[in-house]
Amino acid sequence: MQRGNDKISTYQVGVLVYLTILGVGILTLPASMAKEVENDGWILSIIAGIICIGIVYIMCKVGEKFPQNGLVGTLKLLFGNILGIILAIPVFLYFLLFAALETRIFGETAKIFLLNRTPLEMIMIPLIILSVILARLGIEPIVRFFEAVTPVIAFVLVILFLIGLVGSDFSNLKPILSHDLLSFVKGIKSAMFAYAGFEALLIIFPFIKEPNKAFKASFVAMLLLIVAYVITIIECYATFGSKLTQRFMYPTMSMIKASDVPGAFIERVEGILEALWVLFVYTTIVSLLYSLSVVGKDILGHIEAKHILIIFLPFIYLGSLVGDSIIDMMKYGDLLTNTLGIYTIFILPVLIFIVSRFKKVGGGK
Repeated sequence: MQRGNDKISTYQVGVLVYLTILGVGILTLPASMAKEVENDGWILSIIAGIICIGIVYIMCKVGEKFPQNGLVGTLKLLFGNILGIILAIPVFLYFLLFAALETRIFGETAKIFLLNRTPLEMIMIPLIILSVILARLGIEPIVRFFEAVTPVIAFVLVILFLIGLVGSDFSNLKPILSHDLLSFVKGIKSAMFAYAGFEALLIIFPFIKEPNKAFKASFVAMLLLIVAYVITIIECYATFGSKLTQRFMYPTMSMIKASDVPGAFIERVEGILEALWVLFVYTTIVSLLYSLSVVGKDILGHIEAKHILIIFLPFIYLGSLVGDSIIDMMKYGDLLTNTLGIYTIFILPVLIFIVSRFKKVGGGK
């Protein structure tokens, strides 16, 4: 059971969803969308965002029906104790491996842009430790931290979007809708996983003060993310064109570097994005680790969530060491999303939603 003060408001739910999703992907998103449908990448991102909102709706409806059970408790209620735990284990593995993946990509990227002489391990270890420290404190301290940094993030994002307009040529966005429906269908999976992170909603319902308002907050957060992603993609295409954007590993960073701001008093404007990006990654990993700890506690039983993180911290670190390069990690990420990701984000919520419609059970208020 959660402590009485471990309850978060509707606004905090929205903040949590927003900052969990907004992670490492924003640097690579324009390139991945351009590879799928070239100039129509921003349209693909909108379609994927709308589909993800539909999945969020399903998650919230399940959470409203079983507000005190949590994910594992709901699975046990619907499928029995043994099968419920079996169905929950892939979710636990997903959060663990996702956190490890984000840590490694952060380390590799930070080594390229910020700390090129620092050993990779010395970049990742402090991030893991700092993330575990905050995640162990519980949901309320986490969202309070997220709330504290939100105004800074919002202000800096607006500044960066304005900087991105410098040197943009919006004729580079033409032609629009030049791809057939099949191309969009093939690219939708890649676009949807740019929004990965909202699956934390499966975990946090027992800690929400007003579960019936969770979808409203999540909906607003998702809309803001769609807007942020679309602006980022459009500005990259307007600066480089979709063909050239595909050739960059981090087109968002390259776009900011290419923006020559008249009268700018900061020599390296991209340093602002680098600092903000570190914060994005940190909030994402903290949320993933907290979700991991809650699911692990409910699976193992009789172990506090904060102890789960200490037990599995070495596995997170070892998982982050898999692969020799960032290219290997990208392939590892594709494998993760195509297996455990699809299961956690799509298959399991839909399964719970359907079964709960047929079974006459409820989690109480």
